[in-house]
Amino acid sequence: MINPAFRPATLAERKYFYEKEFSLKKAMRWFGSKKPQLIALDAGTDTKTIKEKSWSNTLFYCFLDEIEEKIKKYTPEDIYYDRNIYINPELRFQNLQHYNFLKDKNVLGQELVLDIDADNISCIHPENQLVCDVCLQKAWHEAKKLSTELKKKFDFKKIKIVYSGKGFHIHIQEKNAYKLTKQQRTNLTKKLYSYPIDQWVSNGNIELVRFPLSLNAQVSRIATPIKKEFNPKLTIPRFIK
Repeated sequence: MINPAFRPATLAERKYFYEKEFSLKKAMRWFGSKKPQLIALDAGTDTKTIKEKSWSNTLFYCFLDEIEEKIKKYTPEDIYYDRNIYINPELRFQNLQHYNFLKDKNVLGQELVLDIDADNISCIHPENQLVCDVCLQKAWHEAKKLSTELKKKFDFKKIKIVYSGKGFHIHIQEKNAYKLTKQQRTNLTKKLYSYPIDQWVSNGNIELVRFPLSLNAQVSRIATPIKKEFNPKLTIPRFIK
């Protein structure tokens, strides 16, 4: 039996969360001066809980000032932001096919994000659990160690950790990190080989990352920024409580 603390959210629960609990203002404070230019919403591809079947397997892009309108329309399963900085975001919006982002002349840089997922942790746990608590705690331990190493060995200072629902995203929001080439990102990932990092994210192969304070509806968890220590209770939406 699936742990009731980790289960897909219903459409009604997703609607309730975004109407009663989600705060775009708090999310904007988290971003600081580097506001995302483009947003992507998934209406329910993974859980198959979706308002319109034709919306499955599609990411719906919008600009930041349209996000609340699009949330109302799609009641999304997931919300992501594009971590690229574009000279002309409208040009990217007109061409949404996948391409080499870090070689596009329209891209000024890309936020460096390292993803440590509980699924990448070696652990014996029940196969029918969406998320294993033991793996999650191990992932948090690895995320803390990695954050410390990034500060000491690589001299990164502006580091933020966000619980993603199944693991932890380490955001390095510094000018020199944004300017890293694909090869430099790959080299950095290789130096951090001892950590269970998703290389697809850290190497810059995908531009999207989960939007802080949004709902990961696959597991009914809030993407929660962490100040000091990971407190699982703070990540549980009200409809679970």
